[in-house]
Amino acid sequence: MSTEHSQLLQEMERFCAYQERSPFEIRKKLLRKGAPEEAILFCLKSLNEKNFLNEVRFVQSYIEGKSSIKKWGIHKIYAGLKAHRIPESLIQEQLQSFDQKGNQERLLLWFQKKEKSLSSESDSKKKKQKIVRYLLSKGFSFEEIMNLF
Repeated sequence: MSTEHSQLLQEMERFCAYQERSPFEIRKKLLRKGAPEEAILFCLKSLNEKNFLNEVRFVQSYIEGKSSIKKWGIHKIYAGLKAHRIPESLIQEQLQSFDQKGNQERLLLWFQKKEKSLSSESDSKKKKQKIVRYLLSKGFSFEEIMNLF
C-alpha cells in the first residue's frame, strides 16, 4: 500500500465516519481528487472490509432520513437511491419495510401545507393542478394524490 493510497483511505474513513455513504459517493469524491482507478478500488475494498462502507446500512439510513426528516414520498426516495447507483434488488428489498402509514401521513402534511399556501387561489382547477404538481415533486404517486380529492 502506497503512502498516497493510505492517505486517501484515511480521508475516506473520516468521510464515512461522519455519515453513511454509498460506494458511488466514495468513487465520485476520489475521482474529483484525481485518484487512479487502482486507488479507488483499494479504498472501496478496504472501507468495506473495515465496515466503514455498507450498502444495506446506507439504504436504510437514506430511507429513514429522507422519510422522517425531509418527509419525502416513496417515489422520490427510490429515485434518490437509483441516483446513488444502488442495485434495484436492494432498493426493492429495503422499500418493502417502508412505513406506508407514515407515507400517508407525510402526504397529508404536504397536502395541507400547499392547500393553505394557495388559499387565495380562486380557480379551483388551477389550485388542484398546483397541489398535484407539488405533491408529485415530493415523491408521491398520482393515485395516492388523487385519493385526497
